[in-house]
This record gives sequence, structure tokens and C-alpha cells, in this order.
Amino acid sequence: MRRTVFMSEMSWIEYRERVATEGAVVLLPVGALEQHGPHLPLGTDAILATEMARRAAERLDGVVAPPLTYGYKSQPRTGGGNHFCGTTSLDGGTLTATVHDLIREFARHGARRIAVIDGHYENQMFLTEGIDLAIRDARAVGPAGLRVLKMRYCETIRPETLARIFPHGFPGLDLEHAGVLETALMLHLFPDRVDMGQVPNDPPAAPPPYDVYPTDTSWIPPTGVLSPAKTATAEIGRLLADECVELVVRSLEAAFPSSGALAPGRRAASAPAVATRPPHT
Repeated sequence: MRRTVFMSEMSWIEYRERVATEGAVVLLPVGALEQHGPHLPLGTDAILATEMARRAAERLDGVVAPPLTYGYKSQPRTGGGNHFCGTTSLDGGTLTATVHDLIREFARHGARRIAVIDGHYENQMFLTEGIDLAIRDARAVGPAGLRVLKMRYCETIRPETLARIFPHGFPGLDLEHAGVLETALMLHLFPDRVDMGQVPNDPPAAPPPYDVYPTDTSWIPPTGVLSPAKTATAEIGRLLADECVELVVRSLEAAFPSSGALAPGRRAASAPAVATRPPHT
């Protein structure tokens, strides 16, 4: 049998060996079920987070847990809003409790190095709270040595990469939902799930610099796309995917320098520092 990185494909004995004996990092991808316009699937955030986790785990002998495919509520200025059909969200407390429980369980299995790989901007603070509570619980029962990394898979993007993708100027992070970057990644990684014929021609959204509740849906284009994605290509997606996986790998190596999962000879090559923050997803 091939050596898989997916926890759900392992026997419990193989999983125990990988985590408790080999010290593998357990990666938990987290996304959302959220509209991504008429051209991308609802599960884009979880799909991309899981793929980045898989590629990083294969380089570092990690274990990828089943993804958490629901996320916190979509916000108008970063995801279009929670009013779109198909967007299926968790309350903040529910997401916090779920992440708390999952990390606690991984730690009970023997995992001491856990990475939460986020693909949905709105999840951030609730993931932090879940991690914090799990760490607190672990300390309460003894010196478990539990360490958790949290990051968005595309936490930073090189300025030169953005300049290459947007030769006429980067329109801004707040508008990159179902825009060029996410569409390009999906074209490269999962082209059969993208319908470029359905990419809308709407101009970029122009919401005010504040939120109101209940949501004023007139701020958001009816397609849910916040910026045009017509220039997205699979080549742009390849460039981004390579950079994102490299970033995840280097982050894991930095956070878990003594991990048995970072097998000799499989470490990532060094790369220039990155400084520009990523799109909202």
C-alpha cells in the first residue's frame, strides 16, 4: 500500500505510529462553505486549504486531518456576506468549540505538533480562541509539550509576485474574493471545478469603510464576486501554489524545528522573505 498523508485513509495503528512514535505534525485544514461567484465552487476555501496542507505534508511526512469545511460567517467587505444562498456558516462559539475539541483529541492521540491551515479570512480570531483553550486545557492536566501553529496558507505574497500578476497595479486585498488569485489557484489545481465562461464582468465592489447590521446587500455585486477575475490563468495559479506551499513548509520547519516529521533530505529549500499580506478568502 502507498504511504498516504491523509489521516482518514490510515488504519488507527498506522496513524498511531506516525503521530505518537514518528512525531509527525498533524495539519488541520479549515475553510468555509461560502459563495465564490458563479464560476467557483462553494467549497473553494476548504479545497485550497486542504491541497496546500497535503502538498506540505508530503514534503515533511506530516499527517493531514479531515478538513473542517464550515467556517465563520462571511462578511460583506471580505466575502460578499452571509446572505448568499449556499453560504452555510457557523457561529463564532461553535467554530471555537469545534477547533478546541479537535486539537484536544489530536493531543490525546499523542500529537504534540499541530498546524491549523486556514483558508477563510473570517475564521481567524475563532481559530485563535479554540487553540488557546486547547493549550490551556493541556497545561491543566500536566506538561504535555503541545505546540500549535496557525496560519493562512497564503499568509504573505512576495511583492514581485503581485507585480507580475497585476502589472497595472494591485487593486487591494479587500476585493480579492473569488478574484484573480483564488480563480488562478483553482485553474491550476482543480481546473475541472472552474467555469471561466461564468466569470462576471462586474466592476470591482466599492463598499464604504464600515459595516452596518443587518447587512446592506446593495454594497455587493449580485454575483458575489468582489473584483474581476478574467485575467486569471493556470500559470498564475502555478506560481501562487508553489509560493504558498513553500511558505507553509518553511513555517512548519520554523515552528517545529525538532519535529521527527521534518525528515532529513526532505526539507524545503530556502526562499526569499515575503512581506505582502494575502487576499481575503
